[in-house]
Amino acid sequence: MLSKCANPECSQQFLYLHQGKLFCLTPSPNLQTLAGKSCEFLYERFWLCDQCSRTMTLAWNGSEAKIVHLPAPPNTLHSDDSKQFGKDIPPRTFAASAGHPHG
Repeated sequence: MLSKCANPECSQQFLYLHQGKLFCLTPSPNLQTLAGKSCEFLYERFWLCDQCSRTMTLAWNGSEAKIVHLPAPPNTLHSDDSKQFGKDIPPRTFAASAGHPHG
C-alpha cells in the first residue's frame, strides 16, 4: 500500500491519484523466469509527490528502485538577456524582397 512519497527525505502523504507521479515497476524478465507464476509479489508501486517529481524520478534495475535526480533544465533566455542578444550585430539597412527584382 502506498502511504507516502518514495523520497525518504519527504514526508508528504499519498492522498490523490492526480497529485504527483505513480510508478508501477515490473520485475526483469530474468527475475520473472526464476519466480515463475508466483512473481506478483515482485511488482512494486511507488509514488513521488508533486514537489519531488519535479526534480526526481525512479530508476529500476528489475529488482530494486532507486531515486535519481533529474538533470537540470537548460538555461533559458531571460527578458533582461534579450537586450544583449545580438548586440554586436549591426541593424540591416535594407529589407529582403522575394521574387521582385531590384530594378
